[in-house]
Amino acid sequence: MLRAAAEEAARLKAEQDAKANKLRSVPVPTDQVTVEMNNITRLTEGAKTRQKDLLIRLQETVASKEKDLKDLKEENDLSERGIVKGPKPFRSVTAEKRVLEALKVEIDEAIKSQNEQVRELEGLYKERLEKVSSPTDETNIFYKAKIQELKTEQFQTIKLKLDLISKLDEIKVETEIERKRRIKKASFDNEQDKYLKDRATLNKIKQNTAISSTPLTSKDFDFGQKQSGNIQIIKNVKNVESGYYLVIAVHSNVTKRDDFLRKTVASGQANINFFYDVTTSKYFIYYDKFDNLSQAQKAMISKGSKPYNSEMSMVKIEN
Repeated sequence: MLRAAAEEAARLKAEQDAKANKLRSVPVPTDQVTVEMNNITRLTEGAKTRQKDLLIRLQETVASKEKDLKDLKEENDLSERGIVKGPKPFRSVTAEKRVLEALKVEIDEAIKSQNEQVRELEGLYKERLEKVSSPTDETNIFYKAKIQELKTEQFQTIKLKLDLISKLDEIKVETEIERKRRIKKASFDNEQDKYLKDRATLNKIKQNTAISSTPLTSKDFDFGQKQSGNIQIIKNVKNVESGYYLVIAVHSNVTKRDDFLRKTVASGQANINFFYDVTTSKYFIYYDKFDNLSQAQKAMISKGSKPYNSEMSMVKIEN
């Protein structure tokens, strides 16, 4: 009994395999319509391979972009911890973008071509049904299944393409975020370097400038940009506190700034200082700062006749 059951199972499997093989085998053409259907079917097989190869290239591109993004994130994370990675080999972003756009065009053209071939095959199939309408006809059965198979594959191909393009768009957005993060960090580092360099210069001037043996006059000083009599408000100035500053000179030129600092120190003002406004790219030189307006106004009134005070003005910093 077991042997009989096994033989029956084997027979059924053989029948199923035979049917499957028959469905996979292109029927021998019997007329002009089936000749055309046969030719188109062979073309669709080649097109399927081409689409697959193109999508593999697109998948590889996505993987490469993902790795670049991962590396950029890691580079930024390490940079924030003070660890600098070695430079990566140069790659032209413009060239890569051009290659990607060309690949997307190739994929779209391949999909369009395959869709047209499937539509043409389906049209011929319907034309044949008008002549041979039998649902048991092997040719009809084969092409009905083949057309459905091709449509399903095209749906999957288009979905995969859209998923990959969507992934590329996500990577592009995240990469831009990381690039801005890197630029911001670089900008911060540059500002900090500048601040430290400015501090070092100021300290050097204070330490190495002796009191002038000949009293200086206001004519010896270049006060830089003329300031109005109104209180100037500057916001978001780094490395200084909010408050009212009695500014005695404003320069955008570092050499002129340093010359003014030296002459002020030479005139006996050792508390000279300055802050940098990144918005205007100007150095505001001062030696007094107050927390409230009334104190600052009193100090301006009693500024005296020191030569470096001739162009004193008030600046309010709001951080």
